Amino acid sequence: MSLKMITRSLTLGLAVVIIGCGDDAKKEEEPAPTAPDLTANAVLLEEMEQALTKSVALIFTGGGAVQGAGGGQVLVEGTSFIFQDYSPDGELIIGGQLDMELLASPVTLKGTIQLSGSMEFEVVVDMTIDVTQDPFTYGGTLTVDEEVFDVTELQEEANS
Repeated sequence: MSLKMITRSLTLGLAVVIIGCGDDAKKEEEPAPTAPDLTANAVLLEEMEQALTKSVALIFTGGGAVQGAGGGQVLVEGTSFIFQDYSPDGELIIGGQLDMELLASPVTLKGTIQLSGSMEFEVVVDMTIDVTQDPFTYGGTLTVDEEVFDVTELQEEANS
């Protein structure tokens, strides 16, 4: 699996997290939280993709840190991504840890991150990325404030 493929998977995973945070249409009793319009905010996604590209590269070179354009950093230790008040834009702040198991089939991405600033959510990530498919397929769940979302469904909504 190439560095670019891993980065795109991780970027999609985080984008799905953010998109999923605002996709709460199933709850009728309370207004849905809003997420940024990611199609309009290409700068945010570009910054996240660049930071994640650098972060994934650090897996193969023994670790290190990637500074956020808006502050904080992503610390890479082994195959763990430790978000230390990482901000791609100075408004969204990400804390927590995601662990990637590259030797699993499918690849797994698991952990808990806290979104604060422009969005306030705890997100539990339990994703799979099947890199043997073209295009990659995603599975597992994202739990946002105790509500479980199916990653496959979120990916389909994001692509439509």
